[in-house]
Amino acid sequence: MEEKFEEGQVFTVAKLHYINGVVYLAAQKGTTDLQTLADNYTETTKSGDVKHPLVRVRTLARLAEGIGLLTISKDRSVEITTLGKKYYSARVNNKWSLSKSQQQLLCNHILSDYNRTKTIYSITTLFQLCRSGYVGTELAHQFALEIGKDKAWKSDVTYEGFTKFGLSYIKELGLLEIDDRDLILEDISNERRYQESVHEVKPIQIPEGKLPRPKPREYGNRKGYISNPRISRNALEVADFRCELDQSHTTFINKKSKKQYMEAHHLIPMSKQDAFECDIDVPQNILSLCPNCHKKIHLSEDIAKRDILKKAYDMKRHQLPERGIDIDSKTLFEIYNIPVYPDV
Repeated sequence: MEEKFEEGQVFTVAKLHYINGVVYLAAQKGTTDLQTLADNYTETTKSGDVKHPLVRVRTLARLAEGIGLLTISKDRSVEITTLGKKYYSARVNNKWSLSKSQQQLLCNHILSDYNRTKTIYSITTLFQLCRSGYVGTELAHQFALEIGKDKAWKSDVTYEGFTKFGLSYIKELGLLEIDDRDLILEDISNERRYQESVHEVKPIQIPEGKLPRPKPREYGNRKGYISNPRISRNALEVADFRCELDQSHTTFINKKSKKQYMEAHHLIPMSKQDAFECDIDVPQNILSLCPNCHKKIHLSEDIAKRDILKKAYDMKRHQLPERGIDIDSKTLFEIYNIPVYPDV
């Protein structure tokens, strides 16, 4: 499938406290527009003296929109959100400073849904990579790959520059200082929320061939592997949003994707990533299933589960090697804790 987008969004002009001017004026006016914000550039830009105020204000407003403080309509009208009003109420006398209350509001909002917007997806992806131990050039390249910028960013200088901007957001938000017990990671990894995310995001095409095993991410005091809903969306797109185990199974049209609702299932669970040298979060390891077939894999009796897994394995067995993934049916059955019968 040809890639037609770049998913992660990194702003190169504005740091988080620079957005306060546009957010504060929008809060005072309720509804305004980009031109008005630009006309009041002495209040809406930190320096108070810019050559192209509309360009600068538009960038600031887009960042504020990306983290949920403003909404910008096609006619360039700007409106403060409920979160933006709370953010405004939590201000300090120096509006260019990020108060602790504002910091906490933004952290809670961002961590409650890692895929809420392109900007938040970019921030949380970098945040998770940092917590997983990525640093330097390795961090920059993995960051670009995960947010779909690996083809757009042409040099190490660009990789490292954009990563530096992202790190500045994380630092100002205080994300790396958050105690593990305060992270809302369990909710993010929740199966229901994950399946909803698959229908909310755009697909992302990853490089062909074998991909190195990723580093585990931290879940409080535990470590594990997180699957990317954009890669799962890719698998659903390839399957044309049909149940790969029985195309006669129909569901309903999802209001987000406008496609038939299907769920993504990793044939080899992400919890088994340590057993493989290559990344198993790849479309070749992901099935598009109707909810009924998906639940049968997880909850049915051994005989039924064995039959459905064998069908799924036969469907994927020739695709997995191209990703460097080697597994036989006996090992797969063992992963799912079901007996191996003589005819397998």
